[in-house]
Amino acid sequence: MTSRRGALPDNLGAFAPWLDSFDLDLISRGRSDRTREMYLDAVRWFAAWLTREHKAKTWDKVGRDQLRAFFAHMTELGYQQSYRNNVARCLQAYFKWWSAEEDLPNPYATFTPPAAPRFGVHPDKLLDTGDLGRLLKDAETGRDFESRRDAAMLRLFASTGCRLAEIAGLDVSRVDVKARTAVVTGKGDKTRMVRFDAKTALAVDRYLRVRATHPAADLPALFIGVRRRVRMTASGMRRALVRRAQRLGIKLHPHMLRHTFAHLWLDAGGAEGDLMELMGWESPQMLRHYGASARGARARRAYDRVNVMGDL
Repeated sequence: MTSRRGALPDNLGAFAPWLDSFDLDLISRGRSDRTREMYLDAVRWFAAWLTREHKAKTWDKVGRDQLRAFFAHMTELGYQQSYRNNVARCLQAYFKWWSAEEDLPNPYATFTPPAAPRFGVHPDKLLDTGDLGRLLKDAETGRDFESRRDAAMLRLFASTGCRLAEIAGLDVSRVDVKARTAVVTGKGDKTRMVRFDAKTALAVDRYLRVRATHPAADLPALFIGVRRRVRMTASGMRRALVRRAQRLGIKLHPHMLRHTFAHLWLDAGGAEGDLMELMGWESPQMLRHYGASARGARARRAYDRVNVMGDL
C-alpha cells in the first residue's frame, strides 16, 4: 500500500547525520523506544520532503517559510489537526536540540505551529459495529498465519481499547489466555493489566498455535511479520489492518477501535472510573474527549429509558 506521504527520497544528504545524533541525545535522556521512533519519523519525513521539494539543502537553511509550507502540505494530504500538532511538537523538540547544539537561531522562534485540537469540538469517528463484524469474519474465515494473526490483533484492539503501540509492544509472556489478561506498557512506560473477552482468548489461542510453526517463533514478541522474522512495528500493524479493511471497503485506522471501545463501554452503562483504569488515563479530560465521540447517540438512547413524560 502506497503511503499517503507519496514518493520520498531515501538519500537525505546533509540532513542524514543529524538524525543519528538526535537519536543519541534521546537515548542519553532516557526517552522510550516509542518516543524515539515518533520523533525520528517526523524529522526524517520533514528532511525527505525538504530534499524532494528543494526547499533547503541543510538544516541551517530551514526557516519559517519551509515549516509553513510543510504543514500546509500535510493539510493538503488530509492529515488531521491532532496529527499535525504531534508532528509539530516532534520537530519543535528537534530544532530546540539542534539550535543548542549548533548555537544557531531556532526556526521555531518565528513559527507558530499547528494548535492542538480542542477536546470534544470535532469528535473522533467510531467504527460501525457491523463493519467490525465484517472485519472479524473476514479474518477468522482463514486458517493461514496472516488471517489468524490479524483476527487476534483485531479482537485485542476491540475488546481492550489498547493503543496501537501497546498492542505492538506485547510479548507472548505478557498474555495469559486462560485468565484473559494482558500486561501492556503505555505512555510514560507505565504498565497496566487489561482484560479481554472469551472470543478474543480463542482468537489469540488459535494464533499462538500457528505462530509456533513460524521461523521466528522463538522471538518474545506476540505479533510477528508473515515473512520477516521480526516483531511487527506499530506502523506495520497499522498497514496490515488498514489493508484488510480496504479490501472490504471499510475506512479504518486502529485508533478508531480505541474510541469505539470507550463508546461501547459507556453506552452499556460501564463506570467511568473503571474505563479510566482500563484505558490508562490519569486525567478525566481524556474521558470527556473520548466520551464526546457519540455522546449524542447515548443521550438519545437514554431518553427512552428515562421516560420523561411517565404516564401523562
